Amino acid sequence: MVSIQAAADRAYLDVRYGSVWKHARLPVAFYDDADFIVGEPYEGSFVLEFVSQRGSDVVRRMREALRDPYRQAREGGFEAARAIDRQINARKGQVDNELMVPQPFEAFLENPDQLATRTFGDKSINKNIDQLLTPVRHDDNAYLKLVLQPSLREGSETYEFTKGTAQAFKKVIGKRELGNPVIYRGRLRTLDRGHNQTSNFRGKLTNLANDKDVAIYIQSEEDYNSLVPYMSQDEVTLVACPIIEFESFDPNGGDIQFVKILQDG
Repeated sequence: MVSIQAAADRAYLDVRYGSVWKHARLPVAFYDDADFIVGEPYEGSFVLEFVSQRGSDVVRRMREALRDPYRQAREGGFEAARAIDRQINARKGQVDNELMVPQPFEAFLENPDQLATRTFGDKSINKNIDQLLTPVRHDDNAYLKLVLQPSLREGSETYEFTKGTAQAFKKVIGKRELGNPVIYRGRLRTLDRGHNQTSNFRGKLTNLANDKDVAIYIQSEEDYNSLVPYMSQDEVTLVACPIIEFESFDPNGGDIQFVKILQDG
């Protein structure tokens, strides 16, 4: 129920504003517009009907977001993502050898990465559908059917998930790759070594261009140590790559992968 509501909330925000952003939450004032009434369960395994007087656009948007990744999951045609570590090393080499010139963040906002071909709304909606499928992925006999029909005048579309389809769906929407390097000017808020102190390095950076906090992932202890001195400074200028997931990225608040410090700012 929580996952379905979260997907509907993000679909509503995307329809209302033309986009949805990372960590978006639906304001209380709009709850009624995105609410669905849940009917009594009835016979036929466990069946629930959701009804809404104002939910047509929400259902259409959810259907639009689901259609392509569901098709890929059914066909088993998703691409295996290249290891992120190899992509980071390639980006570092390209930047160091001036084969790739990082663009300022402001220019990146005007011209988003070419790998980000989907809207962030697609990712946001499907991430919550993926959460809905968690129990299906862990049960050989599980079966979940979603029937989306925006109105009585429109046809319905049916999405059927077994354990295998749910696992494939997760792989489709979880595909990750690095975008082209971007120059960020920001303030380091936190640095975290991770649970075992030798990997999973990450931090949080306040982007001074828009005052938004972004998660910054760090490849190695050497990279981590290069950032430590800047925890006590008001500003750091660095190169990082957008982490593009399911061919989408929120340019204002999406996660980034650290590449290098720009010493001269």
